[in-house]
Amino acid sequence: MENVVTNSQVYEYSIMRRALIFFLFLSLYTPYIASAQDGTLPRKAREIYEKAQAAWQARQLVEAVTLFEKVLQEVPDSYDTHLRLAQIYELQRNVDLVKKHYYKVIALKPAAPQSAAAFQWLGRYHFNAERYDSAQIYFEKAYPLFPPKSSLSRLAEKSIASSKFAQNAIKNPLVIKKTSMGDTVNFLGTQYFPVMTADDETLIFTGLTENRDENIYITHRKQNGGATNVWDVPEEISKSINTANNEGTCSVSADGRTLVFTACNRQDGFGSCDLYIAHKDGKDWSAPINLGQQVNTRDWESQPSLSADGHTLYFASDRKGGQGKRDIWITHLDEKKQWTAPKNLGATINTPDEENAPFIHANGRTLFYASNGLTGLGGFDIFISQRIDTVWAQPKNLGYPINTVADQVGMYIASDGQRAYYTDDTSERGKGRSLIYTFQLPESVQQMIIPTRYAKGKVFDKNTGTALASDIDLFDLKTQQKVGAFTSDGKTGSFLTVLNSGGEYAFYVSKTGYLFKSLSFTVSDSTSFVNLDIPLEAIEKDRAEVLNNIFFQTGQYELDDKSKVELNKMVDFLNKNRAIKIEISGHTDDVGSDTENMELSRRRALSVQQYLHKSGVGAERISSKGYGETKPVANNDSETNRQLNRRIEWRIL
Repeated sequence: MENVVTNSQVYEYSIMRRALIFFLFLSLYTPYIASAQDGTLPRKAREIYEKAQAAWQARQLVEAVTLFEKVLQEVPDSYDTHLRLAQIYELQRNVDLVKKHYYKVIALKPAAPQSAAAFQWLGRYHFNAERYDSAQIYFEKAYPLFPPKSSLSRLAEKSIASSKFAQNAIKNPLVIKKTSMGDTVNFLGTQYFPVMTADDETLIFTGLTENRDENIYITHRKQNGGATNVWDVPEEISKSINTANNEGTCSVSADGRTLVFTACNRQDGFGSCDLYIAHKDGKDWSAPINLGQQVNTRDWESQPSLSADGHTLYFASDRKGGQGKRDIWITHLDEKKQWTAPKNLGATINTPDEENAPFIHANGRTLFYASNGLTGLGGFDIFISQRIDTVWAQPKNLGYPINTVADQVGMYIASDGQRAYYTDDTSERGKGRSLIYTFQLPESVQQMIIPTRYAKGKVFDKNTGTALASDIDLFDLKTQQKVGAFTSDGKTGSFLTVLNSGGEYAFYVSKTGYLFKSLSFTVSDSTSFVNLDIPLEAIEKDRAEVLNNIFFQTGQYELDDKSKVELNKMVDFLNKNRAIKIEISGHTDDVGSDTENMELSRRRALSVQQYLHKSGVGAERISSKGYGETKPVANNDSETNRQLNRRIEWRIL
């Protein structure tokens, strides 16, 4: 089984964690117990007690229980014996008998330091039963009995805070309605860690087969008469990715073409579990590649979350240099396409306890993750934190009933910030099942998430319709900054990229042998996506394109600074195609006199020609001409059409 904390494994992990706490109690209090019993029992009872102690130390638990029970037959109120029996029954997970003996312990000696273990256990018992007011009382009694500033003291303090938080959270629940993804998606006994493409059309998740084999599965949303929750039958994502070993806890880029996933115990691995990457071309996935020893270590790396553009990776690891046990780390893809040395997200996000299952929203600023080291309703709760510049804000618990007394691990939030997808086994507990659910995020949570939109489409040859692999640069027109760089699929020509809502954008599409193409568009809050099918013209005589991002003031011919990005793209194109000569042509609408429009169009075209020349393009390669209003591309009967007619074109001579 893959060594990854998934929803199907997290309960076993919690039991192990609590067993470790128990042994910590034991190591602290065994000296007190061993000395306290000397001289306090009658001779016969003391002899039995000593034999019981010997059996206990030899880990002969059945014999130890029998002997300790005989001690109680002689001395029913033997404090040390009740304490030891409670500890043994805790090891054996016999809750009723643990409770019985711990209640006796605190009744006999409520102020004894050794009773702290009893108060803490009883507090956890009531906490797990969601009796948070009772839990708070027991934790508050345990706290002063622990050594000051010890790890156990901090645990009790956190338990008190969680009890108070849980009481308030349940009194003020979030209104959510969880809906199963249906039997088509939930076709296995256990499926978890759902992720989706930015258009919410493709769902990828990890599933556990009857043979305990973890694999990655993929399904696509059906276009079924407006139904939004109907999915195709899931299939294994690829035979090149899934093997006889375990693969799981994956993450996918916004366009669905880059996958990072966890695989354990592979021959090319550096540790128990490593992160691997694969790329999609058409319908085929490449053979996975280990992310390398810069990212992977001899320790445990898992639970990746890839940014929308595929250039930043968050993951969980217990590597050295962290804040505690398992922490959240981050690495970036540099200009050489190499992953940088991972950095710990720091003490604001990570605690001395456990953090895992990071998810970075498509906006690149909102992080969701699971932690058992922060105030919450159970073992692992899901928290949200916002990145402001380079600083992470204090994480906030998502509240009840997103979080419950059970462990919550692994949540995906749609790019528009409205729906959540996660695994829950609360309703299936006892049946051994973990199902994927979805629900509408409450308004209070939606307000914490900056929504994104997306642009999708295809790039193809204008004449033949053949799909083209092309380079696409995305610029924010307001800031003139590049905000994305990606490619279209070589086999399908398709692309998908995330956009910030309310933005004005410029697209630049380039491919060797073709004229580069520029587009501009605005995304409003009411628009979920922009569809941009992009035909490219081959470099041939008289082929022409519009420079869509050249800007002038009304009636003026001086270039606006916002035009520089597009003009520099033109310079780059001409430098790569030095045999090409072009004509720059200016065009206007029909507002104003013919003479004025002809002169304005001439001067605007000349301004572009002069910029290109000053940027190093030979004057003999560029000519310019004004056509005024003589070559409209639309009727001058609306402002939209007039805007189309006001343009700068370039044509191959």
